[in-house]
Amino acid sequence: MTGGVEDVDDYFRCKIEKKQDLSRCSASFYFGCEADDSVNAWAFNKKANPMGARLNAIFSSDIGHFDVPDMADVVPRRTAGRARLIDDGDFKDFHVHHACGFWAR
Repeated sequence: MTGGVEDVDDYFRCKIEKKQDLSRCSASFYFGCEADDSVNAWAFNKKANPMGARLNAIFSSDIGHFDVPDMADVVPRRTAGRARLIDDGDFKDFHVHHACGFWAR
């Protein structure tokens, strides 16, 4: 079929009818995040996010950036600063589980 809503609406197949559907639908999206951005912790904060959402944030390293003199320091630097922002489970999701979910779908 051409010329229908499904041709112009990127979210047509999500079947969004009420705001709670947005939360369900967001589980299908993944978000790449730079290692040293403390705002990444918001993705895991159910208390701060509307409808208790928890986003699929993925560690997307900034290893290739001009301001990274040593590639080996990116993950340890991120690990050192995470203790006060996200717990161990969120850290594993950020670095492993969400990436596996994204690439294995």
